Amino acid sequence: MFYEIRTEHARAGLGPELALYMDETVIPLHREMGMTVVGSFTVADDEDSFVWIRRFEDAADREQVLDAVHSHPRCATVVDVVSALLSGAESTVRLEPTPRSGLC
Repeated sequence: MFYEIRTEHARAGLGPELALYMDETVIPLHREMGMTVVGSFTVADDEDSFVWIRRFEDAADREQVLDAVHSHPRCATVVDVVSALLSGAESTVRLEPTPRSGLC
């Protein structure tokens, strides 16, 4: 099992709109396709950043879920909206919990 912490950066001033769209549209679509989203967050000192944490059983699970999301009929519209909100900068950090972390 592993986690990904994904950070999205909105265009200046569009952070609240990005957070709302992620929470109401993007994350529900991912969950509908089988992704486990552990949480979503705004960043206290950067209103234009949005962070979400997703969990996968293994690389095959990640690939299957992301393929399902990207092939879904709603995905093209979601990508268009998110692309209009984002500044283009994003990052993903993959984390593997230690045996005693409580997240295994």
